[in-house]
Amino acid sequence: MEKIESENLLHRAFSVFLFNSKYELLLQQRSSTKVTFPLVWTNTCCSHPLYRESELIEENCLGVRNAAQRKLLDELGIPSEELPVDEFIPLSRILYKAPSDGKWGEHERKIISSYKIEFWQLSDHLTCSFRSFV
Repeated sequence: MEKIESENLLHRAFSVFLFNSKYELLLQQRSSTKVTFPLVWTNTCCSHPLYRESELIEENCLGVRNAAQRKLLDELGIPSEELPVDEFIPLSRILYKAPSDGKWGEHERKIISSYKIEFWQLSDHLTCSFRSFV
């Protein structure tokens, strides 16, 4: 966080919220090995677009939607064909700043997106175990 504060390191980020038809939200608990916010319960998926052509596209938030699709596969094992990018719904942009442990933290320009899918459709793909939804 010291470096973020001193150098004002604002960077791109996104958060994805997966809902089912009952408007239940799929949450995940962050890994204990994460540098920031280990073991914290959070939204379905959040991360950062990479500096690659497919994730730099600004029009209609396509780059962020491509990044979200990549991270949902990486973190939860959900294949991209299950979550087409044109069905992600960008909801808002926010500025987000949060310390994690005094040394690390986040300072982000974040795009918030939602996606509606029946969770039973994902059960064959999810690499995590889940008990319930909120």
